[in-house]
Amino acid sequence: MTRRRAELVLGAFALGLLNAASFAPWSHWTVSLFALTGLFWLMHIARLRGAVFVMQAVLAFAFVMGWLGAGLSWLFISMHFYGGMPAPLAALALILFAAYLSIYPMLASAIAWRWCANRGPMRLALGTAGAWTLAELARGWVFTGFPWLALGYAQIDGPLTGLAPVAGVFALGGVAVGVASLCASAIAGIARGRAPSGRRPISPEQTRPDQTSPDRTRQEALIAAATALALLLAPLALPASDAWTTPSGPALSVRLLQGNVPQDMKFRPERTLAAMQAYVGLIETGDAALTILPETAWTIPFERTPPDLMQRLDAHVGAGHAVAIGLPAFTLEQKRGLRDDWRLTNSVLLLEPGGAADRYAKAPRYDKQHLVPFGEFIPWGFAWFVNLMQIPMGDFGRGATIQPAFAVGGQRVAFNICYEDLFGEEIRGVLLSEPGASILANVSNIAWFGRSHALPQHLQIARMRSLETGRPMLRSTNTGTTAAIDAAGTVTAQLAPYTAGALDVSVQGTSGLTPFTRLGNSAILLLALTCLALALFAPWRGGPSSA
Repeated sequence: MTRRRAELVLGAFALGLLNAASFAPWSHWTVSLFALTGLFWLMHIARLRGAVFVMQAVLAFAFVMGWLGAGLSWLFISMHFYGGMPAPLAALALILFAAYLSIYPMLASAIAWRWCANRGPMRLALGTAGAWTLAELARGWVFTGFPWLALGYAQIDGPLTGLAPVAGVFALGGVAVGVASLCASAIAGIARGRAPSGRRPISPEQTRPDQTSPDRTRQEALIAAATALALLLAPLALPASDAWTTPSGPALSVRLLQGNVPQDMKFRPERTLAAMQAYVGLIETGDAALTILPETAWTIPFERTPPDLMQRLDAHVGAGHAVAIGLPAFTLEQKRGLRDDWRLTNSVLLLEPGGAADRYAKAPRYDKQHLVPFGEFIPWGFAWFVNLMQIPMGDFGRGATIQPAFAVGGQRVAFNICYEDLFGEEIRGVLLSEPGASILANVSNIAWFGRSHALPQHLQIARMRSLETGRPMLRSTNTGTTAAIDAAGTVTAQLAPYTAGALDVSVQGTSGLTPFTRLGNSAILLLALTCLALALFAPWRGGPSSA
């Protein structure tokens, strides 16, 4: 690689680092647009220097390595400090994981620049936006998916927010890529139009009789800039998330608990008992219709709860209060052709008023169905990798795809556990079933990632689910961020992270379906395919690229 190309690659990597800062906790929607525009501008420079699509793919790879390598650096904490993996191996695992995730935008850029770069700014933008959106959708689906830090999350408080209830987070990211591509083409066109013709670098693709004149190039650049501005501002005309739904039923009083139990002590028997005692104390001092405890607040199945704590819980629930506890639960797993076997599931158990003394044995339960690879199930061939980490209960059973919401106080609360709220396509399933959920609730334990940016990133993800569905979201977490989010995606109350305490809130459930809830990712998938098809096969031509 020549020195000039190495400089471009380093520049792309630096812009990727900047893009990581566009997400929580430092988030601002303009930062990601600036970083993406810079990346696509570097791709134009590479083309002016004679590079073909392979160089653009390399630049995309370097960009995503910086973006996701820095943005997901908290994975090192879980693997090394809490998983016991040697630091060099944990660092290597993080690098390899970021490299794998970088393959998707790399291929998208190769497609766009191989077949669209010579067809004008508009078709290049269509091809880039379509290909990158398909890449993000694939990243969120292949091998169970990992769409954490999808580009749309960086736009959550910007002018593109109105797209969330219409087509979901991937629509925000796709439009952001299109806007950035048009901006980069406009900058490249203006620069090329002003350059003295005798000093202008000529790429092999541009050496032809119908080469675009400087005036035509400037005109295309101005059109690209105007189109980018129009795309950026158009979603402001769309209704807000809560405009698609209506309030339903009485407001529900909820107490959200945050235990702040250190991960390295969480599964010690003496700390387990102390945590249960502390949680019961917080439950008893509240008067909410529903109290929610975090994921694995109980590190043992509920039937093994000490008798004195069981009695105190029974008294509280018997007084008319419901309690939802995150815990491992036994499930009889049916195996085709083999003997049925009992397995643990990562679950939420609802203790509800009324019924007989043995009501806990028949209590409503939600079992986590989208399990974390390596943390909750072992992918085929990777047992050796999982054995390097000390993860208690690392091989759970899987719950049903659609499970009924819990009926509490005139509302229907649908639970999801930990990073399940990352998958909006799956969250919508419980809203479509009858009767649909009116409130979403997430219980998490991300103490695995220490004092890192994983916590505010997860809160940002939860906000997007509220924007997509028009439903309030409740979050009860071990170390943070425990919060209440309304149907418009606004955080109305939250506890400070890394503290123990209770958050009392009143939550208004909603009914009705947003377009995203009805269609899921199918709308943006169809739109991305259409954009890519137009860029590749449409009969009209946009003229030579402004680069």
